[in-house]
Amino acid sequence: MENGSPPHDLSNCDLKTLPEIISWPSLRSQAESIDKLSEMGALENLVVKDVLSITPRGVHALPLSENIDNIGSSSLKLPWWIDLEKPNSLLPGLFETCQIFQMMGVSSGNKILLIGPRGNWWTEIFLHMGASKINIVEIDDYRREILKNRWENLRLDIVSKALNCDIEWNGLEYFVINSDKDLYDRILITGGLNCMPTQLLNKLKENGEIWAPIGNNGDTILHRITKSFSEDIDNQNIAMWDVDMLGSAAENIICHGNKIDKNDVCIIEESSELIREAWLNANNNPTKDRIGPNSLLKIIKEVWESTDILLEYDNITLKDSIAKDLFKMGNVLQKIGIFELAAEHHGTSFSISPSAESACYLGMTFPINNDDSLAWQRVAIETDPNFGESWNEIGELMMKKGMIDDSINWFRGAIVSKNYSRRGEAWINLTRAHMEINQTLSAFFSAQKAVEMFPDNDELVELLTYLGEDLI
Repeated sequence: MENGSPPHDLSNCDLKTLPEIISWPSLRSQAESIDKLSEMGALENLVVKDVLSITPRGVHALPLSENIDNIGSSSLKLPWWIDLEKPNSLLPGLFETCQIFQMMGVSSGNKILLIGPRGNWWTEIFLHMGASKINIVEIDDYRREILKNRWENLRLDIVSKALNCDIEWNGLEYFVINSDKDLYDRILITGGLNCMPTQLLNKLKENGEIWAPIGNNGDTILHRITKSFSEDIDNQNIAMWDVDMLGSAAENIICHGNKIDKNDVCIIEESSELIREAWLNANNNPTKDRIGPNSLLKIIKEVWESTDILLEYDNITLKDSIAKDLFKMGNVLQKIGIFELAAEHHGTSFSISPSAESACYLGMTFPINNDDSLAWQRVAIETDPNFGESWNEIGELMMKKGMIDDSINWFRGAIVSKNYSRRGEAWINLTRAHMEINQTLSAFFSAQKAVEMFPDNDELVELLTYLGEDLI
């Protein structure tokens, strides 16, 4: 064994001395999730809050062969259509949905034109918010027929009649040959356009609003376009909303008033394999359908791609894939400081497909004085003894509690772990621990190793120089 290397005898790292788990967070119901968004200040409109509590997202998604409780209340996107290459085939999350409906300010009796119904979920929300008419425009003829069938299978046609709401289904031909004289209070377009939908202005009531994502330098930004009594147009940029583009056929009609160019109908029969593929790939693009400032979307993308569960992707099961997505989403929520929701995603990820990663990151969501912070690191190592990140995390927790000698043993365990890509961090922590108890020589050797792994870290180089001077 060379100087400064940790011993391979880890007998002092006894997992049985660590606490056992007390709490196991998991995804809550949609109504409870809506209450949480309200508690966090993200949902202030009481009408939107009440409606979202009774309009479950999951029932509008493709059927899921695996039994995963409350997947509809997760922050993941859910597929409602089998071909994700078709635009707008995902159901946005609860946060994005509540933001858009709050901003739109729909009132009872409003008439709504919805271009891109997103699997009927947002249609149902408009229905329960008291709309008197909802004109649904689904560009793809085949998808429109499927949506109509699903609407009836859920008996929402009966609900709409009971609530005195007139539901109409149309394609792009509506904008060319229709004789509809109705004017709308709100027009919502859920797919991106490259220009202003000027052809829709004549369908707005006085002070009516168009809400549409419009492309700008490769991004799509949600716009609110208002027509006043004087026919003046007010156009406001609201927020980034990363959505699929509607396509040239729709854009030529909605933006330019061109004649419809009818495409051949492409019929794709649903199958268990296609449904599985849609669920496997629904969250491949982490920012798709997210709404917020560009800085937030950038964080989501960076964090989503930074950490993963080790899986054999060639033979991945659907349950493992969803567990992976839940873990990544938990990691994103953790990064932006929403620890309770992060814990629910990690806990559900571990429930459906136990991994050291989900247990480790779940432990990190608890405060240092909560035994579960250590207990879940214990579970992580029991799941994979070679998962070095949990060894390092236990060492950090013990060092914060003043248990320096114990922390040294766990940092050494992290360093010799086979499965640890950030071994340099453990060397840095080991250096700090030795310095805490004035073991300068050991701290010097540990710092040498840390500098080898981080040669461009000026602070580490200075620390190594400082420690070396104390040895002269």
